[in-house]
This record gives sequence, structure tokens and C-alpha cells, in this order.
Amino acid sequence: MTSDTTNALTIPRRSPWLPTIGLSLWLIFMLGLSLSQWRLVMINADGDPSLHWRIGQWMIEHRAVIHTDVFSHTRPGKTVVTMEWLTEVTFAAAGDALGWNGIVLLAAAFIATSLWILYRQLLSEGNDVLLSTGLTLLAATTCSMHWLARPHVVSFALLTFWAWQLRAFEQGRLSTRRLFVVLLPLTALWVNLHAGFLTGLILIGVHFVGAGTELLTRDAAQRTIARGRMAVFMLLGVSCLVASLANPNGWKLHAYILDFLQYPKLVGLVNEFRSPDFHSNGTRGFLMMLLALAFTLVVARPRLSRTETLLVGWAGCFALRWVRNLPIFAIVVTPILAQHLTLWLQQPLDSGLLMWYRKTCNKVSEINRRVDGRCLVGIVLVMLLLVVARPRVVGGEPILATELLTNRFPVAAVQFLERNPAVVHGEMFNDYGWGGYLMLALSAHKVFVDGRNDFYGSELIQDFDTVNRVHPGWDDVLQKYKVGWTILPRAHPLNELLALRKDWSLSYKDDVTAIYSHHLE
Repeated sequence: MTSDTTNALTIPRRSPWLPTIGLSLWLIFMLGLSLSQWRLVMINADGDPSLHWRIGQWMIEHRAVIHTDVFSHTRPGKTVVTMEWLTEVTFAAAGDALGWNGIVLLAAAFIATSLWILYRQLLSEGNDVLLSTGLTLLAATTCSMHWLARPHVVSFALLTFWAWQLRAFEQGRLSTRRLFVVLLPLTALWVNLHAGFLTGLILIGVHFVGAGTELLTRDAAQRTIARGRMAVFMLLGVSCLVASLANPNGWKLHAYILDFLQYPKLVGLVNEFRSPDFHSNGTRGFLMMLLALAFTLVVARPRLSRTETLLVGWAGCFALRWVRNLPIFAIVVTPILAQHLTLWLQQPLDSGLLMWYRKTCNKVSEINRRVDGRCLVGIVLVMLLLVVARPRVVGGEPILATELLTNRFPVAAVQFLERNPAVVHGEMFNDYGWGGYLMLALSAHKVFVDGRNDFYGSELIQDFDTVNRVHPGWDDVLQKYKVGWTILPRAHPLNELLALRKDWSLSYKDDVTAIYSHHLE
């Protein structure tokens, strides 16, 4: 018997129909997000999915990256520094092909892939399969409040892979050459997909500082290794920064993002830039991960490296500062938890529970090595596309429709305006959360404001806030921008005031929306 024959007999045949745990997790999240009620949450949480779809549509129609605003009447022709143009084009293409179902599918694929990458990282680092699965699910719970059909889901997947590569190099499992070959082109891609590329650059900086702290040790050999890593991280950071200039706006993109973060008034308009509220359901995953971290530190008592200590501290501060950083915390901290919990579970303790756990892990790992499941995944994806396909793809109506909620957005009001365009005149004043939807659904009119608060600037946002809160001078602001009609939630305080004014009249009202029109006496 030859050696090849022996190897063929010892290597178990992998079943193409039974998926691995990793692929099972991917399928669960992909199907769960695409087919459950969560798909409605993904597109109805705010108006940004509509906003990005409309901007992407414009770029597809004009075959150009947008550089000046064409959607608002308050900032017409103002320079636009787009931070996610490639993602917007991709989402718009999916939306144009399959409607909201297409956008949901794309967002779900990015979310599921990011969790699959995290799971693969945990396994590649030698962690137990059961622990890796449990911590991946815990990370998913932590990130779930940000599972929305918006460009930031692309950064979830890219940051997960990015952090994996840096950690692999830190642990000596990835060569310097490979690190540069992977991360440099990834930077050039990421900078065109989402502004989260800056987080990747910051992560390199944290690893650089972590390597620098190793210079405080007394071991000469260790200090020599630390200097080498510092040089690599410094060169990598500079190289990635240069690679990030490969975007339609060059260095202006970086300056634009940093300038936006300097204005609390603008940042505060976005709920994601607020501190976590531990009384809300959305932060329960983060709270559980903090408890898991506390358990690991107190019970397992790990010997964290200096870099790991810095990573946990940095990610924790970021997450406690802004709720939008909870996924960063999960992505960075989960591998650290997995490593030290695995070491703790592998200690030779005389415990029946631990013996059962290890035995179960071995059995599950053996089964996992015998399955593949790629054929099943392919069939499931084809069936999923058939379920959500639009008529021009397969004929007939989609089995599962996904649309914006009529009690969340002014859908009926927009339909009324399309049937009766002469009812309103002049420019519009709209609700902030409805701006993106109105850009998409009511393209004949330009919005007063939308979710691009970074674009509108502090002066315009202050003017908007004056009217929105009905502060003194609200009427002057409406005159300043030649506002001839308003479209606001029915219970908005401005509606109550306009109802008392003789120069304003009610043009439309339903359970969601009220439209008032201005007329000269």
C-alpha cells in the first residue's frame, strides 16, 4: 500500500451536505436577518438606508462619484466629500435589482460574514470549538444593535479581518511580508467603502504603542524584538495612510472626518455617537461581554500581554464613549477572551464538569472535521434569491416582500403629493429622520435636511434646530430658506403653532404625517 493510499484512508471524507459549525453560523445569521422581522428593522430604524440608496442611484445614473450636493435646497452645489461611495453604489445596484430585499440581503451577508471571520479566527488560534461558538454568539449579541442596512456593516467584516491579521503578526503566526501584502490593498479598498478605515489605522497605532511598552522590560532580546515590531507597525501605519489617499477626495477625506468629530453639536444629532444606555435592550450584549471579561480577569486570572491590556482598555474606552463602537469592542476583545479562557479550561483541574466539557469538545471537533456543507449553502442561497426575487428576475411577485413601514415614514403623504403636486409650493421643511426617505421617494422636491449632518455643518443644523424645537426666530429661518411647506410627524409641536397662524393652512393629515402650506395674506 502506497503512502498516498494510506493518507486517503486516514483523511475522513467530508460531507458536502452537512455544514460545519462556521457555515452553520453564517447560514443562521444570513437567513435569520433576511427572512425574519429583523429585515424590517434593518431598513426602518432611520432614513439612512433610503439616503444611501438614492445617492448610489445618482452615481449609477451619472456614472460618476458625487462631488456636489443635488438633494437639498439649503446647501445646493456645496462640495460633498463622500465617505462610502463604493458601498452606496453597491447597495443601490442591489436595491435596483431586488428592491429592499436586495439591500437587506447584502447587509445580512456582510454581517454574517463578519461573524464567520471572527469564528474562523478563534479556531485558527487553537481555541475550543464550543468556546469559540459561544463567544461568537456573544459578540453577535453585542453588535446586534448596529445590524442595519447601512454602509457601516462593511466595516464590521473588514475590521474583523484587519484585527485578525494584526494579532496574527503580533503572535508570530504571520510574516511581515504577508502583513503588508494583505493590509495595503485592503486599505485602498476600505477607504472607498466606509470611513471606518480610520479605526484600522488607529488599531495599528495601538499595536505600535503596545510594542513600545515592551522596551521597559529588562530582557535585552525581548527589547530587540520589540524594536523590530515597532518599526514594522510604524512603516505599516505610514504605508496604509498613504494607501488610504487612493479615494476620490484624497487627503481631504481624512481632514473632513476629523473636522466633523470636533463639533459636538453635529455628532450629538446621531444616536450612535452617544454613550451606551445600560437600561436599554440593545446594550445587553455589551453588558454580558463586560461580565465575561470581568469573569476572565477574576477567575481565570490571565497574564495579559501589554498589547492585550492596551487593546482592552482602548476598545473599552471607545465603547463607553460612543455606542457605535460596541462592535469594535466585540471584535477586538473576543479573541483575547477566547485565548485566556481556553488556557484556563485546559488546566489539569480535577473537575467532572471540565472533563465532560473537554470530551464534548473533542467529539464536536471530530464531527466538524468530517463535514463541509458548501453544496448546501449554495442551494440555500439560490432558494433565498428565488424567495426575494423581483418579477423581472424570475416572474411573478416575490414570495417575501420587504418595504418601508407606513407607520414609520410618510408613505401615504408622499403618495398624496405625487397625485396632487400643486398642493405645495416653494421649498420644504422636513423632519430630520425623514430626510433620507424623502430624497428617495420624493425626488421632485429637495429636502431641508437629512441624515448627512456632517455635510450640512453646524450653522445649518442650528437653524434646523431653531425651527424643529420652535425656538424664537423660527419664522425667520423659514423665510431665510424660502420654505413654503412643511412635512412633519403629526404630533410635532410646530404643527400646533402653524395651525394657529392665518398665513399657514393644513394641506394634508393622516395618522403619521401633517403637511402645512404657507400662503400670503
